[in-house]
Amino acid sequence: MNTNFRIGNTLLVTLLACGLVACTSQGSNTEGTGGSGAAGVGGTTTSTGGAGPVAGTTGSGNGEGTLCAAPPALITDFTYNTSAAGTTTNQPNLSSSTTFSGAGLYDNASPSQLTSDVTQGNWHISGTVSNYAGFNFFLRNCDRIDASMYKGISFTISGSAPQGITFDVGIVSDTPSGTWLLANGAAPATTTTTEAGRCTPTSNTQNQYYHPGCGDPTTPITVTASPVVQNVLWANLAGGTPVASPAASDTSEITAISWIIPWSSGSYAVDITLDDLKFIQ
Repeated sequence: MNTNFRIGNTLLVTLLACGLVACTSQGSNTEGTGGSGAAGVGGTTTSTGGAGPVAGTTGSGNGEGTLCAAPPALITDFTYNTSAAGTTTNQPNLSSSTTFSGAGLYDNASPSQLTSDVTQGNWHISGTVSNYAGFNFFLRNCDRIDASMYKGISFTISGSAPQGITFDVGIVSDTPSGTWLLANGAAPATTTTTEAGRCTPTSNTQNQYYHPGCGDPTTPITVTASPVVQNVLWANLAGGTPVASPAASDTSEITAISWIIPWSSGSYAVDITLDDLKFIQ
C-alpha cells in the first residue's frame, strides 16, 4: 500500500485519497511548487481513488523543477521562538537557514478533530482520526532537495497511534509531471510544465488527487509511549511506483517528507509527539 500526495508549499494541501497506490494530491504555493507529501492545515477536500492497472513510467514530461540549496543535516529541533515574525502555536517555525520553510498538519474531517501544538519545543499532534490525515514539511522557493550526501532521515517520535503511521519520502521519479497534470485536467491553477515530476500515470483520471501508477516510497513506523529515535535509511523505503525504493540518483531529487496517519473507517484517538528531525550523516 502506498499513497502519493502532491503538495505545493502553502500549508500544504490535500491528500490521502483512499490510502491506495497512486492516490495523489497536489496543491499550490506562493513560495514554490513541490513534490509529494502529506498536507496542510485547514480546509477539506474530496478524494477518490483506486489502484492503477500497471506501474507508471518515467521519462515523460521530465519535470526538473528548481533545485533547493544544499540542506543542512539538522532540519529542525522544534525550538519555539516566540519573537519570530509569523510565529504561531500550531505550526513549526523553521529558520531561514533550512531548506524547508515550514510544516503543516492535515485533517480531512470537517470540522477538524486533530490539534497541533509546537510551544513545548516539539510538534504535538493529538485528537481523533476520523478521515484522511497527515503532516509534513514543505520547501522554500524550490521543488527538490539533493540529499544524496546523507544516508536517510532521523526523528524522535512518541505517544499513541494504534494503527501506527507511515513515513513517506517523495522523489521526482514517482511524482506526476506537470505536463501530464495540465494535459489531463488534474492540476491546480499554479501548476507549470516545469514542476519536479517525471512519472506518467497509467490512466487519464481528470482528478488532481488520484494518479494511478505514481506513488511515493514509504515505510511503516510504530509509535510507542516512550520516545524512540527512528533512523529511516533510504534503503528502508519501499513500495513506490514506478521506482520502488530510492537509489542515490533519486535521493538527489527529494520533493517532500511526510507522515501519514492511516484511516479506513470509524474513528480512533492519536497522540503523537515529533522531535529532532534531521538527515542521517
